[in-house]
Amino acid sequence: MTKLSYRQVEAFRAVMIAGTTTGAAELLYISQPAVSRLLNDFEATVNVKLFERHHKRLAPTPEALLLFEEVERSFIGIDRLATMAEELRDFQRGSLKVAAMPAIALGFLPRVMQKFSDSHQGVSHTLQVRSSQQVADWIATQHFDVGIGAINVVDPALSVEVLGEAALVCALPARHPLAKKAVIVPEDLRDQPFISLGPEQSVRYKVDEAFEQARVSRQLVFDTQLSHVACSFVDAGAGVALVDPITALHFPSANLVFRPFEPWISFSYHLLFPASRPRSRITQEFSQLLRSELALLTEQSSGLLRLKDMLNTP
Repeated sequence: MTKLSYRQVEAFRAVMIAGTTTGAAELLYISQPAVSRLLNDFEATVNVKLFERHHKRLAPTPEALLLFEEVERSFIGIDRLATMAEELRDFQRGSLKVAAMPAIALGFLPRVMQKFSDSHQGVSHTLQVRSSQQVADWIATQHFDVGIGAINVVDPALSVEVLGEAALVCALPARHPLAKKAVIVPEDLRDQPFISLGPEQSVRYKVDEAFEQARVSRQLVFDTQLSHVACSFVDAGAGVALVDPITALHFPSANLVFRPFEPWISFSYHLLFPASRPRSRITQEFSQLLRSELALLTEQSSGLLRLKDMLNTP
């Protein structure tokens, strides 16, 4: 059998709906003779009589009715594809799967994702919180669309971009004598009870080096993996800590104050993407929003969140 053309099937469907070739021509925005030609070609191709001609009307045969049912099923599928394409274009359909380290996920990120959801209501959202290394592993294996971590890895499976390079800040009890200072330096923390980020955190070694270079000793009382937990220790009266500034800005306690710390000790936030998979429009839009919201947070932080690319010098 000669292969059917889409245009022939479309003409047959239009005639079945309109009942006449004239009505079908109006539906398809083509001439009536063009519809008649397509319909004749369709009948010749399927080699089945599909219509009885009665005056100027076409009466479909039982075979035509059966064929029309199948054609409708096909067109419903095409309509669904068209609808889905429109929804994808207008961000009314799709998904966004984010994996993030706790430092950015426990306060800042949910607000950003909610703002994104407000303008992309047909998009489903997932947020999983893990260590930076686990985030990198998940992105490398394409389990998530975008990751946020404090890890700058060299991995061919990853595409890594700097979201922001900030400086650690000092967490102090609100009634601590040092709370009166505008900036904290190593000498201020000499022999102070100190909650340190654990050895699995690369920033731990930067902190230790800063105090060694200043020849300042501390009372190391607790190690913990998370800045949020370090703040909780300070809140409980265990000592002081150096933590990342986004955690500091979102830690819910009036018993703590946070002050800039000098020298600058970098804490970098990185965006991670699967290297071998193109980024969806949803992922691109979310990444742009994340950057703009981080810039806004920086402006509103009263100098606590200092991003290196927004300063002349660190």
